[in-house]
Amino acid sequence: MKRLIALLILGVSLMATQVKADGLRSGYIKTHDGEKIHYVRKGSGTPLILLHGNGQSARYFKPQMDLPFDTIAIDSRNHGKSSSSQQLNFELMAQDVLEVMDQLKIQKADILGFSDGANLAMVFAKNHPERVNKLILNSGNLSLSDLHFFPKLTSILQNIFFNTPVSELLVKDVGVTTSDLKKFKMPVLVIAGQYDLIKLSSSRKIAKACHGQFIEIPDAFHKVSHSRPKTFNAVVTKFLQASS
Repeated sequence: MKRLIALLILGVSLMATQVKADGLRSGYIKTHDGEKIHYVRKGSGTPLILLHGNGQSARYFKPQMDLPFDTIAIDSRNHGKSSSSQQLNFELMAQDVLEVMDQLKIQKADILGFSDGANLAMVFAKNHPERVNKLILNSGNLSLSDLHFFPKLTSILQNIFFNTPVSELLVKDVGVTTSDLKKFKMPVLVIAGQYDLIKLSSSRKIAKACHGQFIEIPDAFHKVSHSRPKTFNAVVTKFLQASS
């Protein structure tokens, strides 16, 4: 019996050591309206906030958690381990990002958003430009018309069948215009896959409005950060480490 207890203690100890060795920390912050927002954090240096896409979670960015930065991946409300509310829009989610930064005492950060996370990143940069160092937009869109026909149809049908606050984000305009983008002063990089769900012309339009760079990754689809993580991470690292 004593031997069994000793083995159990050793097993728990090894698991704890592994988690500590990985350097992955997690936690929650409580928002002004009482919701809980979950995040995972790894690394050190310049803060880099990662914002996932519709229906995903911070786990989407597993291939990016080893980037050479203080990387913080957030579960948006109504996603992952964060709590849910009946009301959901990009303005509210942008406020959540601000509160995460405030409570983690991050004055300014680089922000990388994927898909709906890129849309959220644009809203956040519009509302709080002074809190953004550099902005990376991976396959974002300003409206449903920026999607190719079949992805657009899929988004509409998904919202009809599921009709949730999360699915409604797929069909609503983001709330950012090209006029808003033209006011961005921070360096901006727009990344898209060659065969993305978002029209490449729309991604180029966003980059042009932001006075930013546009990079198309060949032979890649919407989830380019997963299918081509080495290429994607190299592009992100080069942009973030370059002198502004």
